Amino acid sequence: MNSSNSDKIVTLDVRAGLAAGVDPFQEIMAAKQKLADDETLQVINTFEPIPLINKFKTMGYESWTERPEPGVIHTFFKKVQADVQVEEVSENLAPNEQDFQKQLESFCNKTQPLDVRHLEMPEPMVEILKALESLPENYALFVEHKKMPQFLFPELKDRNYSIVANEIDSNHIQLLIYKSTSS
Repeated sequence: MNSSNSDKIVTLDVRAGLAAGVDPFQEIMAAKQKLADDETLQVINTFEPIPLINKFKTMGYESWTERPEPGVIHTFFKKVQADVQVEEVSENLAPNEQDFQKQLESFCNKTQPLDVRHLEMPEPMVEILKALESLPENYALFVEHKKMPQFLFPELKDRNYSIVANEIDSNHIQLLIYKSTSS
């Protein structure tokens, strides 16, 4: 998708806020509220904002990305449907230590560790998806996380991954992510 010449682009660069540890979600939603029907919102970022793309999709927007230079991603959001409320995919994964241990044992030593507890949102999701791209076949990604990554679930489902969780304490969750077997 590309914007046509008749579209007006409203640009929002969120890189400085992210670098300062500020979540740009509210700023982006405020910009969306001000958009006219013939305007397209352009968000300039350092990563592809998959949770944001999914959120906008539920509100009747199409999106596309451009990468004008390494480390810079422009994501465009254009309203295509009038006030459609698509039901959001919301999967709540209940941590289950027994299922987690059983699944972990099934992978023997075929796990790749990834600790994202020190990262600020949305970097954990970005790092997890990046790690999954290079995960060897028949391996599982063993993730140390500080919270349950709700926005990650629909993305994993779309990519045919399964996930089990084990809650260590309120600030430490272990996740085991692996390719779903086709039945």
